[in-house]
Amino acid sequence: MFLQTEVFPMIVDRNEYNGISAVRGEKGKMKSMTKFIKYCLCSLLAAFLFFEAAILGILLFPSGTFASSYQATIQDKEKLLRETNDPKIIFVAGSSGAFGLNAPELEEASGYKVVNLGLHAGFGFSFISEIAKANINPGDIVLLGYEYNWTEEDAFTEIGADLVMSGIDDKISMYRYVLPSQWKSVIGYLFSYAAQKNEFEGMDGVYSRSGFSDNGNQMIVERTETYVPKPENEHTVEPDISEPSKQYLLKLRQYIESKGASVYFVQAPYAVSTTKNQQDLLLMVQNEESEIGIPYLSDPIAYGFPDDLMWDTTFHCNSKGEEIRTKLLIRDLKKSRVIKK
Repeated sequence: MFLQTEVFPMIVDRNEYNGISAVRGEKGKMKSMTKFIKYCLCSLLAAFLFFEAAILGILLFPSGTFASSYQATIQDKEKLLRETNDPKIIFVAGSSGAFGLNAPELEEASGYKVVNLGLHAGFGFSFISEIAKANINPGDIVLLGYEYNWTEEDAFTEIGADLVMSGIDDKISMYRYVLPSQWKSVIGYLFSYAAQKNEFEGMDGVYSRSGFSDNGNQMIVERTETYVPKPENEHTVEPDISEPSKQYLLKLRQYIESKGASVYFVQAPYAVSTTKNQQDLLLMVQNEESEIGIPYLSDPIAYGFPDDLMWDTTFHCNSKGEEIRTKLLIRDLKKSRVIKK
């Protein structure tokens, strides 16, 4: 009995010891795994922070590199829009708006303030349109004066990363106007952008920031030359609206109307001599109104200008053409009773 009593506790103790060892082993493995996971997470976080710092370094330094550039005028236009809370007309376009609208004349005729966002179609139409959303108030009027390639597949899905990034320069808050789906293009262009910074030597004349008024709203350089047509400048109208363009504009219309504002299409001016199928613009207008539902205020045929009213490309008016286009637009707005002055 004595021997059995002595041996039995020893067996129990050994089993307990083995169990405790197993538990400790499992805890050790868990602790090691936890450390490994923490290490991986810390490494990923460090890599992410390093990458973010590298991006910010490229975007912010040196600052103001592209301040003199034509595309940097978008900073002035965006600032003007954010600071204009009077009843206003927001004009959304590519360079046909920069070269083809007299904003002060439209202000006088309409009684509204005018913010002309027209600058460069190479930004991508969504970029300018997203900027337009920055400050829309009840009673505002949004005019969409896109050049006639807005119907195409990539008109609202793609951006010109080179122009967008150099236009924004070090005003990085403006990256909020880049759609999430377009960030791949921005990141992909990052190191080319760094090289672009090193090569940029400044700009002046018409294609520069100094070609505009201080608030970026009006081109102030006199343009007297006449357009010389070239085969490479020829454009073809695509009357059928792509699904991406349709979906983007349906959402844009919904957003504008939810703000208590109104939205209309107006026709961009174009050189008749380099527009192959001008009559298809009429079909494009019908498609836009039936599929998207934004009223189209202009007769697109009336905005086909002869070469002596155009400047250096299919969509750029000279100073005389700008005056005529502005008067046509005012006529359309009054005829449609969008403005009543």
